[in-house]
Amino acid sequence: MFLKKLEIQGFKSFAQKTILDFELGISAIVGPNGSGKSNIADALRFVLGEQGMRNVRVKKNEDLIFSGSGSKSKMNIAQATLYFDNSNKIFPVNFTEVSISRKIFRDGENQYFINNSQVRLKDLAEFISKAKLGLKGYTIINQGMGDHILNASEKERKEMVDEALGLREFQIKKNESILKLNQTKNNLEKTESIQRELSPHLKFLKKQVQKLEEKEKLEEELVKLEKKFVTSKFLSLKKEFDQKNKTKEELDKLLLDVQNSQKEISLKLEDEEKKVSGFFEDLEIYEKDLFKIESKKSELQRDLGKIEGAIDFQARSRKVVPQFTPISISHIKEKLSHIKNILGGLLKASSLDEMKKETKNLSDLFDGLLKDVESGKVSINSSDKEEDEGKDEIKKLKEEREKVLESLKETESVFVEIKEKIKDFNISHHKEKENIFNLRTEKKEKEFLSNKYRQELFDLSFKLGEIKRELEILDIKKDAFLKDGDFSENIASEYSSFGDFSGILREIERTKIKLETAELIDKSIIKEYEETKERLEFLEKETKDLEDATESLNSAIKKLELEVEDRFKKSFNDINKNFNKYFNILFGGGSAKLEIVSEKPSEGEDNLKKESVLGVDVSVSLPGKNVSSLSILSGGERTLSSLALLFALVSTSPPPFLVLDEVDAPLDEANASRFLKILDELKNQTQFVIITHNRETMRQADILYGVTMQEDGVSKLLSLKFNEAEEIIS
Repeated sequence: MFLKKLEIQGFKSFAQKTILDFELGISAIVGPNGSGKSNIADALRFVLGEQGMRNVRVKKNEDLIFSGSGSKSKMNIAQATLYFDNSNKIFPVNFTEVSISRKIFRDGENQYFINNSQVRLKDLAEFISKAKLGLKGYTIINQGMGDHILNASEKERKEMVDEALGLREFQIKKNESILKLNQTKNNLEKTESIQRELSPHLKFLKKQVQKLEEKEKLEEELVKLEKKFVTSKFLSLKKEFDQKNKTKEELDKLLLDVQNSQKEISLKLEDEEKKVSGFFEDLEIYEKDLFKIESKKSELQRDLGKIEGAIDFQARSRKVVPQFTPISISHIKEKLSHIKNILGGLLKASSLDEMKKETKNLSDLFDGLLKDVESGKVSINSSDKEEDEGKDEIKKLKEEREKVLESLKETESVFVEIKEKIKDFNISHHKEKENIFNLRTEKKEKEFLSNKYRQELFDLSFKLGEIKRELEILDIKKDAFLKDGDFSENIASEYSSFGDFSGILREIERTKIKLETAELIDKSIIKEYEETKERLEFLEKETKDLEDATESLNSAIKKLELEVEDRFKKSFNDINKNFNKYFNILFGGGSAKLEIVSEKPSEGEDNLKKESVLGVDVSVSLPGKNVSSLSILSGGERTLSSLALLFALVSTSPPPFLVLDEVDAPLDEANASRFLKILDELKNQTQFVIITHNRETMRQADILYGVTMQEDGVSKLLSLKFNEAEEIIS
């Protein structure tokens, strides 16, 4: 079988009827960009049933129809027809020539034809799959399809291989069987659902008949139950009312006792608080005096520190001629006294700068003392004018220091005196304060207890009101049941032990429902029961037939899956071998291979889904280059890899024809030469239609079609057969 011709009219830019005759070998279609040559590949996709408008490079259906130009009006229909030589009966019909047609109208309607007989799209897909044609595989390859083959998922790549191997026919049959199986399962579920509905309904009908027979008995039972409930409930509530009323009286007495106790405690507390009313005022005065003394004490200590620092500074800043004398205990005491005073000033320093200054003075004084102790002698300064002046200043500062020390001593004495007064004051009034605290605590406890009793009395009163209202209602009902005045002590004692009111209420409600149901039942219910029973028997037989059909379809699906798997595995090794062969030719080395990948389904799925879903993975190794994944290949390398896989499929399972739309565009001269060498090898078993700009490809073609477009926006066709041209030239 081979492609004889393509006939298009009104399709995209081909307004006029255009016929392309094809022969075995290579047919090349050339033309400038924008002339419409790729529309021929789109027409081939269109006639083979393409539904994705993006794959034929339009946004909507009507864009496939010639839209008009300056000299030609728009058309309302686009059509394309493929003619095949069917001498070897690849198509399962008794015709030596087979035509496949498709028409599209501006309203979006599509029509499909096989040998001029209109068919469904589903019928067309099944028909062309028998000849290894289809759109998921490799019948029509454009520039982007190369990347699509490499970037496709493992499952999608397997679908392409399946179509190339002619397994699409079996998959269509399998999908149809699965659809039938799902439909059968749905019917089975509906049948079983009806059975599940009818089975309890039969039981219900039977119970209705029984209830009708028991109606009189149920009425007597209901009266007895209601009498039992009303009398027992009345007695129970009356008893509860008396108990709660007694409890209320006890709570009233307790509340009164607590309130009297509250009054007594309040009076005692008032007397105690009067006794110590002036205590806190006197204590506040003492505390204010203590705060003032503390502030004055701190201020005097800061002044003392400043004076000590000044004395030390004056002593160290005098210019004297050093004379030495043995160190004495009095000298060390004097120095240590200075250090102590500076430390006092440091502790009372009011700012960081002042603290740093005092710290420096302290460090210098301590270093000097340490040196004196280590040397065992101290220097004595010779007297001059500056020394006299310094001594006067130091003397003055020392006198001032004595005054401050005296004031500090007096302040400390006052401070201790006030603290003692506060201490004595607190001791003398401790007992009164403790007594007040105890009285306040006791008062709060009584208040809490009083509030508790009030809340309990409120709740109890509310509950007593509810019980009283319920008793009034039950008393009326009791009189209705016991008209003869038979509510004697004996009857009361008979029902007084009954306490499960919720249980008897449920029993009363059930009895009422049974009575209401029985009143609605008539004799026609028996006829309905018989009819329902017959229907259930029929459905049980139907269910058995559907279960048998399900088992048969499962078996057919399994058989088809095994057939596809067996054929796939038989051809897979040949494809892999050829893939590596053509990859080596195109790249001048390296290797490539396909790998089968099994996807394990999750647990808990049905038997069909437990079958492994096979995928196909691709890996390549370029000569002199480490390739970790297909994504790092360059555009040219991706094209060559895709072509190697394409040629492997063609050589293993030759299709009737193969359309290559500018797949050689990215190839340089050397790669194009290798590409054409493989085409020349394969053209004896597969018919090639190539859309190209490459001159070498044009030279290899057996027939050349040129597509041109004039100013009217209509594509036109020119053809040339090279063998005829050579005869004319010779």
